[in-house]
Amino acid sequence: MKKIFYSFFLLLFITTMILNTGVIADEGEFMISNLKGKDITINLKELKELPIVEETAISADEGDDKNVYEVKGVLLSDLLSSKGVSKNDLKAIRLIAGDGYQIDVSENILKQRKLILTFEINGEPLYEKSKPIRVIIPNEMSMYWLKNLKEIRIVEMVETVNIRSLYFLETVVSELEKVDYTYYESKDKAIKISELIEYMDLNTDLRSVRFIAADGFEKNESLKVFAEAYIKITGKNAPLFFSPDFPKGMHIKDMLFINYGSKSICSVEQAKNVFDLRKAEDIEGIPMSELLKESKLLQADRYEVKAVDGYSVEVSAKDMESGIVYTDEKDTVRIVFPDLEKQYSVKYLYEIKPLD
Repeated sequence: MKKIFYSFFLLLFITTMILNTGVIADEGEFMISNLKGKDITINLKELKELPIVEETAISADEGDDKNVYEVKGVLLSDLLSSKGVSKNDLKAIRLIAGDGYQIDVSENILKQRKLILTFEINGEPLYEKSKPIRVIIPNEMSMYWLKNLKEIRIVEMVETVNIRSLYFLETVVSELEKVDYTYYESKDKAIKISELIEYMDLNTDLRSVRFIAADGFEKNESLKVFAEAYIKITGKNAPLFFSPDFPKGMHIKDMLFINYGSKSICSVEQAKNVFDLRKAEDIEGIPMSELLKESKLLQADRYEVKAVDGYSVEVSAKDMESGIVYTDEKDTVRIVFPDLEKQYSVKYLYEIKPLD
């Protein structure tokens, strides 16, 4: 009898402690790293002491206009303010999930959108796989709606690197081995990025690689993740950065530029979809004036235009502005300068770089 009484008393004591402290309800924590040079752990109990917001949220994904969520949580701006930091002072942050998924949130999104550290959706606590926090950014793509938040990493400065060489992805790909890959029931071709790095002799001391998609989406990725992935070069949304080990939200579709340190790799096929094309006689292609501007290639008085076999010509800045990049009937990347002789036209266009 005493044993039963003792067990009942112990259970009552534990239940009372839970109700008073909210241990179970507030179980879970995440980290804010590099906040004024320090790493700070935030638990849910502390988070819920800040002002609570309730919002109707919808993602910006195509065809997702019927998925409306009622979310409850705390604004990142309020959490940062409680630590003496303004959200508007940040250049970028990186959201990191417990499964390793990462995504950067740019300065533009931070300034224009609310970022809600959500602990309740549609009146219900988060599912176990989403705990302790799901990040919700209303009116942004669902790839930013990160589950199982583990860390918010503060990026104090977005590194600006001068682009000194512009390469053309389709020409690079023509020199690499293609592998068959079934991507969501579509049989496509892909290349291993590790082979691209080796072929182009890219610097492996970098910390990250930057992607710019045709729709304007930008994302940084660690060199390790980049080097272990693939680029799908045929089929829907190509070129597409992916890996079978990545969640779908880490895939980057319709890549326009891959910026690898001072080198930028451009997809001609995506550039044709982004820029207004220019015609010259029977040729229609991408104006070099647009590529120079959007790739942020360093300005110079003269440029070297190089084919994959090593053939090269020097072109003045004025003539470069009039150049047209296009693909022929065999999908070979070419450049032509309407005001220059035929020998300045380059087949299998590989690289353009400014000359000192």
